[in-house]
Amino acid sequence: MRCKYCNVEIGCKAKVCPLCHEKLEDDNSTDALPSAYPSKSTKKERKYLSPSSLYLSIAISVFILCIPINLLTTPEVYWFGIVGILGVYGFVLVRNTILSNNSIGVKIFWQCVWALIVLLVVNVILSKELAELTGAWVWNYGLPTILLSSTLVVGIYTAIAFRFWNDVIVDAMCVSAVGFIPIILYAFNVITQPAMSITCACVSSVVIIFCGILGRKSLINEFRKRFHV
Repeated sequence: MRCKYCNVEIGCKAKVCPLCHEKLEDDNSTDALPSAYPSKSTKKERKYLSPSSLYLSIAISVFILCIPINLLTTPEVYWFGIVGILGVYGFVLVRNTILSNNSIGVKIFWQCVWALIVLLVVNVILSKELAELTGAWVWNYGLPTILLSSTLVVGIYTAIAFRFWNDVIVDAMCVSAVGFIPIILYAFNVITQPAMSITCACVSSVVIIFCGILGRKSLINEFRKRFHV
């Protein structure tokens, strides 16, 4: 269709010329032309809460509800703080682990950090009620257990996902290397009970050897790719 005022060729359905804004004459040939603007849908789009927003709303509600219950029933122990830190840990689990596209190494790292924070907060809150409770259990048993679990998870995941070793092999090696932290802390007398630390170091060694022998080609390729060697 062509505008008779400005002689502009119009290749879509329109009632007004887009250049001179004059009214266009009806032309039967315009039936086969596409519409100038998409038709507006009359249906209202439904908006849904994201899983992380829904969880956050529930967690905050539960935390606020626990505060008066705690102060009215057991004011000597502020256990609502434990509920709060568990709520934060759950949010990290949902947002940065379940719904995240990060690599398995990044996911496990944040899970370890927040799990350790949870144990430290629990120790601070319960130590006021249990005078014999000290922070030593967090380092002697809590930290090695967290790192041991992480090493086992990444080791099993790597064994299952052997077809995608290029994507997971470096993360597996890094997570396993972190498993030697407890034995290092034992060497500096921060940890006094070495059983769990030794177990964690042994499992980390097995995973590193497993990845180094069976996945050496993938490991070499990934290091060359990441460090441009």
